[in-house]
Amino acid sequence: MISFLQKIKMLIQQHDLLPKVLSILLAVILWANLQNSQIEEITYHIYPEIKNLSQDLIILEDIQKIRITFRGKKEYIKSINVSNIKLYIDLTRPDIGKKHEYLIRVQSNELLNNIEYFLEKEKLELTICKIKNKVVPVQPVIIGEPSPQYKKGTVIVEPPLIQISGADIIVDTIKSLKTYPLNIDKEIQTLHVPVHVNIKDYSKIFISPDTVMLTIPITSVTNLVSLTMPIEIRNQRNDFKYILKHKKVVVYIKKSLMNIELNENVLVAYVNGVIDANDQEVIKLPIFVEKKVKAPFEIFTYEPAETEVYISHEE
Repeated sequence: MISFLQKIKMLIQQHDLLPKVLSILLAVILWANLQNSQIEEITYHIYPEIKNLSQDLIILEDIQKIRITFRGKKEYIKSINVSNIKLYIDLTRPDIGKKHEYLIRVQSNELLNNIEYFLEKEKLELTICKIKNKVVPVQPVIIGEPSPQYKKGTVIVEPPLIQISGADIIVDTIKSLKTYPLNIDKEIQTLHVPVHVNIKDYSKIFISPDTVMLTIPITSVTNLVSLTMPIEIRNQRNDFKYILKHKKVVVYIKKSLMNIELNENVLVAYVNGVIDANDQEVIKLPIFVEKKVKAPFEIFTYEPAETEVYISHEE
């Protein structure tokens, strides 16, 4: 090793290389300094953290990532990573019930003291709403028809009511929720099927339970008898005139071992006339069929299930 160093020393002295070696060393040092003093940029997309939002409030919008660009000396830029950069929005005093712009803040640390940073936007527009709970009915959506010579009965939903929770301005608009469609095409027997409740058209809504059990009675028409009933209008408003598109309903009843005479004295079909309507308006009303007396027979289904009603003001 010593011999090698001595040879290098002799070589430098013989060829007067010392100034050249020093120049090379200085050039390397200068290059390293220049590299470290170069100005560079780096960009990240980061979700801002929501701070101090009360538990009885909810943000209507989905929070999107915010682009942030850092600019500074290379030695500092190399030290940046996503884990040590925090964006946040302070919602200590939100403006409830309407859109409002909230400042996007950058959590300061020692690293940021040596570099510049730029946000793609300084504020984020958010709607802060109160959380509301509500119980609504579930409407089954059934598509298709049973096999010929078979009838579908009144669908049973279990549970018939579910709880919804979410932003009050959305919850207030929901009167009921529907299931995803269930196809019963060509079926010949009663079905018991779990089906998810459909909330895809609603933002930030949570439901419990999210699945209901549907019972779809299906039976041969040979097991049924039918009775055609007139449709009454109950609780009519005195200032309205009602004209029903369907004046009668066909009721299907499961045959009973008991000899019961089926007529208009044991059943009643009606629509409810207590409604809000404008002058000369056509609306749809559900038809209700009920027993008038206690009798050991079962109403299997009836058609139609609803009727159009032409409403006009009495003159």
